[in-house]
Parts: sequence; C-alpha cells; structure tokens
Amino acid sequence: MKRRTFLRATGGAAAAVAVGRWFTGPSWAEPFGAVPERARSVMLPPARQARRVLEGFLYGGVSQWESLYLVRDYGRPDDPDHPRTQYYTFDHDGPGGNRRALTACGFPGGELGQAFARDELGAAVELGPFAHRLWQRPDVTARMRLVVQRHALEPHEAAVPQALTGRPVGQPAAAGLGAHIQRYHVEREPGDRAAPWSYVFATGGVAGDNVSAAAATGAHPGAARPLLIKIDNAERFARLLDREELRAAGPLEPYDALMRTYVDAHGRRLSWQGTPVRSRRFADLAIAAGTVARSEAIADVLEPRLFDDRAGAACGQSRGRDIPAMSLEAARHLLTHPTQPARYVCVSDIGLYEAAGGGAYDTHDDNAADTARNLDNVLRSLLAIINAPGEADPTKLSLDDTLVILNTEFGRTPWAQGNSDGRNHHPYGYVTAFLGGTITSAERGVHGAIGRDGRAVASAVTPAENRIAALLALGIWPFSPEAFAVSDVPGAASEEDAAARATARVLGVTP
Repeated sequence: MKRRTFLRATGGAAAAVAVGRWFTGPSWAEPFGAVPERARSVMLPPARQARRVLEGFLYGGVSQWESLYLVRDYGRPDDPDHPRTQYYTFDHDGPGGNRRALTACGFPGGELGQAFARDELGAAVELGPFAHRLWQRPDVTARMRLVVQRHALEPHEAAVPQALTGRPVGQPAAAGLGAHIQRYHVEREPGDRAAPWSYVFATGGVAGDNVSAAAATGAHPGAARPLLIKIDNAERFARLLDREELRAAGPLEPYDALMRTYVDAHGRRLSWQGTPVRSRRFADLAIAAGTVARSEAIADVLEPRLFDDRAGAACGQSRGRDIPAMSLEAARHLLTHPTQPARYVCVSDIGLYEAAGGGAYDTHDDNAADTARNLDNVLRSLLAIINAPGEADPTKLSLDDTLVILNTEFGRTPWAQGNSDGRNHHPYGYVTAFLGGTITSAERGVHGAIGRDGRAVASAVTPAENRIAALLALGIWPFSPEAFAVSDVPGAASEEDAAARATARVLGVTP
C-alpha cells in the first residue's frame, strides 16, 4: 500500500505525540508509579501481574440485563414489587422485543442465559443471550470477573470521562489509564523507542460526550499523552505524520537539525551552573520536537494495512466499514508488535451502526435490536484476536499476560423509558468485566450485586477503583498527585490499605 493511501486511512492526533525521552533532566524524586518499599507486600507478585491492557469502551452505556448480568428470578411478570423489569421489560416477540432481536442475530434459541456465578446476595447471575458469543468461549469466561459498579452521574458528558479517568469531569488531574501507563514506561525504558506505549482509538459519537478523555493527560507531562487515532478522520493526522508541507519545501534533515539547534539553545538558557533546571514545559517541547523528527518510525509501527476498510455484518445488517473491528485488529497488532509492543490500547466501540442516542449502546429507542447487534459485533471481533485453547499464535492476545477490560459509562434502567422500547441512563448499578491477566479461575466470579430494584448494593466499586486496580494489575503504584488518592477507595485508611482493598474487590486477590 502507498503511504498516501495509509494516510487517508488514519487520523486524528496531535503531531507531537510524546514518545521516547529526548530530554532527560535530573531526577528529583522516585519515578511515577514506583512501588514504595512499605507497600511491596500488598502488590501482586511480578509473575501474577499483567503485561498489557486492552480496554474496550462500550460507548453509550450497555444494557446489563440482556448481556452480562441476567438474574432470571428478578423482574418476572408476576414479581409483586418490580414486574416486567430487567430482562423481562422487552421479553416478547413484537417490534422492540428481545426475541425478535435474537432471531435477527441468528441466536440458536433454547436457554435464556448461561450460568456464571452467584453474586453477593446469593442470586444466580447468568450471561444473557445478547452475550452468547461468550457462551462459546468457556476458556475466556473461566477467567472473567464481573465487577458491579455505581456512581451518580447520569449525563454522558459527565459519566464518560469519569468512567475513563476515574475522576469527575472538570478535575485538572483527570487522566486516562493510557496516560498513567505511557508515563510509567517513558520514564523507565530506553529513549530510542519510536512508538508510543499507549494508544486510543476513539471516533464517532457525540463530541460533547468526552470520549477523548481516554487520552487525557491531566497533571502528567506531555510525554504521557497516548496516541489518539480517529480511523474515520484521516486527513489531519495524515498531513502531520507525513509532514507534506515541509517536504514540498525541500529535504527534512536541515529543518530537523535547525529545530534541534533552537531547542538545545533554549535548554542551555534553562541551566544553572551547567546543570539543567527542571522544567516540565521544556521537557515536553524537546520530546515533541524529537518525535516530529521521527514520525516515519511511528508510521512504520502503524502498518498501513491495519487501516484498510473492513466490512462487518451482525444480526442481518452489514456495513462497508466496521470501525470496532478495524480498531480491535489494530489493537491486536500494536499489543503484539515484535519489537515495540504497546502496553495499553483503548478501543471505543461505537457499534456497527450507532444507536439512536449515539455511540453503540445509548438505546433510548430500540434497546433490543441495537444492543444485540452491536454487542454481537464487538464480541465476535474481540474473541477473534484472543488465542483459543490449543492456539499459540504470537500475533494474537494471550489471556495469560493480557488484561482485557470491558468498560462502559453506566448501564440502562431496569424498566422502559416512558412508552418507548428503549431504556434510560442508569449509573446506580451496572457491570464492568475484567478478563485474563491477573484473573484466573480462582478469581472468576462476581464482586458485589445488583438487587431486584436494579440498584447496586453498598459494596459496589467506583470508577476510580476500577482504574486503580488496573494500574495495580500492571505493577504500577497508583497513588500520587497525578493519579489517585487514598480517599478514592472508600473505607481505606492508608495507601497500602487502599491498594489491598482495590486488589481484593476488583481483581479478586487478597494480598
């Protein structure tokens, strides 16, 4: 494929993606993420830690009742307190019904759900019919932990960034998981690396919903910024990566040398008695300038073929460009790259077709059809890049060293929204799935519970704990001014206590 074709297929990030360490000043403190000596006993042993994270963000707020949290005793038509709620809200054959959606998806019928585990209330939780792709991969569900979460933010504009950063919207220190991971590796790994450690594939949806918060750096330096790629908006990134305007004016080498001269001269002015003065902004500038000069190396990692249009089909509908499948294929390539593997990739699932409210799962109308189609599409694409039993393909993900997170901003109400066949936003009890990595058969199960009224019990996890646990799974200490505080874990009395609680609740391991 020609470079220009590649450039038309990729898109959307700042030109100066901060990778590598062109400038290195004196160290005044422990590197970000270093585990204090006093806390080593609460960390997972290195052999149990994950090496990389793939996060699928189910954008729009997926309905938990038909997917990952079906309790068939709740919400039945004869329930005295909550009749026709949860799964049974749309349990009929007519338009907008679950059964019609399942027929369109070619669901084989028979069982309503597949038994998974019991929750904190003792209820039998099943994987619902819209998640039937998971039924076919017992090797994956054997290493799956469902974590009940809750918060109180109903608008997407507030809930999305909280889900992705763990902090409410408007907080200056709010940073995506990828920024924490990027900075951790930038400060430890050789400075000649060309590619980023973290990537975010976010495209489509409603701009005000803040899905780009997955790439937010918060209080981290610019070097922590993940590479944000918008597959359906290639032109700007294309021009920046190829430096077309500069090439038209002549060779790039003299320009790069001149920029390096200017940056070095500025750096000498920021010195005291020959020692560089610590300056975060200068470090960002130096890293950005160095990265621009190495843009071709970044393009070599992002192979053009990854961004060729790829058709998709689910539940009787097809499309020439399946953005979730394309993004997951690119994530597979980046996470398993033989020389410069990524440590974090976030894929925003906007669906094969966007739902009525935006994203894949904002199902204010037609909850059944939209959720069934888009969840079926993303699960099929995800499972295709995970090694099956007996498979040892090095270009696919292994759950032995990769933590997969299926995250979302909230769930959907356990009842219909007015007289529609859709559901409204419901942050008061929903589910995040953690698969593989630190999760083994011993940790498989459910943390917390959602009751008959559709609300989570008191032990539900917060979005901040979700992020803290993911960092701990990678061996990264999450407590610092740029990341999280003890107060982000309810009931914790110290950093060590907070780490132990998050590890136990989210990852299922008691240090």
